[in-house]
Amino acid sequence: MYYFFPLRSKVAKINLSIAFKNKDNKEINTILKNTYKHFGKLIIEFIRMHTIRLDNTIIKFDKKYENHLLSDNGVIFMTAHFGNWEVITSLLHKYKHITGIARQQKNNGGNKFFNESRLLDNVTLISNKGSKRKMLRTLIDKKILLIASDQNAKAHGTYIDFFGKPCSIPKGAGHFYSSTKSKLLIGFCILKEDSTYFLKIKNIELKNKSEQKQDIIVEINKIYSKMLEDIIIEYPEQYFWFHKKWDKGIYK
Repeated sequence: MYYFFPLRSKVAKINLSIAFKNKDNKEINTILKNTYKHFGKLIIEFIRMHTIRLDNTIIKFDKKYENHLLSDNGVIFMTAHFGNWEVITSLLHKYKHITGIARQQKNNGGNKFFNESRLLDNVTLISNKGSKRKMLRTLIDKKILLIASDQNAKAHGTYIDFFGKPCSIPKGAGHFYSSTKSKLLIGFCILKEDSTYFLKIKNIELKNKSEQKQDIIVEINKIYSKMLEDIIIEYPEQYFWFHKKWDKGIYK
């Protein structure tokens, strides 16, 4: 794909040049090539997930977070299109029922395939354009709400610096947190060299005690964006660089 069908490579190169200002064109191309390799592996893994469920010998995490996942409270789990976000439900569904927010595909057949591949026992999917009330009900019922918050929310988000440029981050996680005071976890699923996964999780406790919803949303999105920056710097080839992460004017 890198050589013959470089889908959205122009967008990816612009994103990489923003994130890694000190790297030259050759270094950017090397990261991009390795990104294609990474997502080539993930395509195979996603197809495999349709018939083979991954277990805790393949997906590992720090067991100290089990108490958070089992707590008598709702859990907001923020992630990103990094590593292999698709396998996170394979671990979390063993602890609590999960409602995952998924982007609806334009192709009906593709949408059906993706949804069927993602479904596990204890997992429900809601379209990103679906009922906010159902999402809120997930937390009130003390379940896990899984949200990938790294796509450009445009006018509907909050603008937070991401690699030095303002980037619109969805408000969803902060909105639900301020409404329910659920636990807030941020986690990214890293593909390791031995083809296993490590789900790096952090429990977030806000320093700002403000009761203002907008202040809470901004603080959560700042913490999230900084954590995502740090993991991208460590594993740049594992981020999905093909989204138009910043405003459209950058991609002319």
